[in-house]
Amino acid sequence: MLISKRTFIKSFGALLGGLLLFGCRKQGEKSLSRVRPVSIPDIKKQIKEAMKNQKPLDSLVAIPVPSSLKAFPNATNRFGMAIDLDLCDGCGECVLACNLENNIPLVNEYQASKNNYMHWIELRDQIPVTCFHCGDAPCEKVCPTGAAVHSPDGVSAMVYARCAGTRFCGVNCPIKIRKFNYVDALDEGLQFISNPEVPVREQGVIEKCSLCLHRIQNARLKAKTIGKEFLGENVTTACAEACPKGAILFGNWLDPNSLLYKKARGRGVYTLSSIAPFDPSVVYFKGVR
Repeated sequence: MLISKRTFIKSFGALLGGLLLFGCRKQGEKSLSRVRPVSIPDIKKQIKEAMKNQKPLDSLVAIPVPSSLKAFPNATNRFGMAIDLDLCDGCGECVLACNLENNIPLVNEYQASKNNYMHWIELRDQIPVTCFHCGDAPCEKVCPTGAAVHSPDGVSAMVYARCAGTRFCGVNCPIKIRKFNYVDALDEGLQFISNPEVPVREQGVIEKCSLCLHRIQNARLKAKTIGKEFLGENVTTACAEACPKGAILFGNWLDPNSLLYKKARGRGVYTLSSIAPFDPSVVYFKGVR
């Protein structure tokens, strides 16, 4: 029986779509089958091991309170954090919370021996160090694919689908806080998923702190649905939420009603000497001005 060209194309398209859907489903099942159950003792063990071999901390220097970004002078948001060194005792709960929130994988023994842990927060001399979300970020300037980008909200973000793994950004980071995925954590049984909202990164890409961007985006969408201007209220990062001393604050540097902005009044604001030239959005509080 003869069929028309149009009918053939429709039938072939439906068949091809079905095969692709089946293949994607099988691939997804294969990936999920390699995800190990969350093991907090294992994660805590690697955090303790990592803390033994962290890089030394740069000297701290005083800086002004972060203000509008030069690249986005009309923006109403500049999200960031402050770590209060008068309260922080280096307990490491922020590192654990970050790992769980962002599905940060364990590493194998070889990478551990080279101190190539994937943690987005390190404790250097017992002080938390993470990406400072610099307003003039040197890492973003050398990315050849546009994977390292800056949002108008002040977040130095990663578009993982664009990352080609050149590691130029990691080399150009003054504190070398960006992490390269050397191994396939899924294949090695080192990957876990405790937060389904955060996608698992693949081998061969650079990753880093996102200021819990998924939380920011969820809150932004909620504000948009009720027609409210979004200034970051009622949002916090996993590390700030987990800190037992309340030493980590998340907020909007451009919002006078933000707790972060209010807490900066009268405090000494500091950053690492190597970061100071690049206008960081993440700072340290210490003492008073």
